[in-house]
Amino acid sequence: MMRNRRRMSAAMAVTLLAGCASVRAPEVGLEDVRLGSLGLSGGTLLAEFRVYNPNRFTLEAGSITYDLLLGPPDGDDDDFTRVAQGTFEERIRIGGRDSALVEIPVDFRYGGMGGAIRSLLDRGTFEYRVSGHVELREPSRRRVPYRERGRFDPGR
Repeated sequence: MMRNRRRMSAAMAVTLLAGCASVRAPEVGLEDVRLGSLGLSGGTLLAEFRVYNPNRFTLEAGSITYDLLLGPPDGDDDDFTRVAQGTFEERIRIGGRDSALVEIPVDFRYGGMGGAIRSLLDRGTFEYRVSGHVELREPSRRRVPYRERGRFDPGR
């Protein structure tokens, strides 16, 4: 009797761990950028990220870290500039195969955005790279990394 309970407990633990391992990473992309405020040395951008949950079940996150780099279209790795890096700590709940918009205030300094601002002025577009991790709370507590890149065109 006791041996059967141990086997059942072990089987349930393996099943739970296998289920946790099959959590697919959320897909994070830059949806919109708006100017929040300007000051003498920099300002704040309001970056709106779309976070898509490719899983069949609801994900709940407690925070998202981000490392945002901007550069000119078709630029080399050396052309990208780190604009912001930080952690957005707010509860985010995303249903299975659904997405949510998350607005993150991003502080910047004028000197750190040279190539991206030039690209916006010249072409009206820029490329971005964003990476970090989503700190999941449900269905299991774990850190899920993400890495996305794309082109942002504010006129679209």
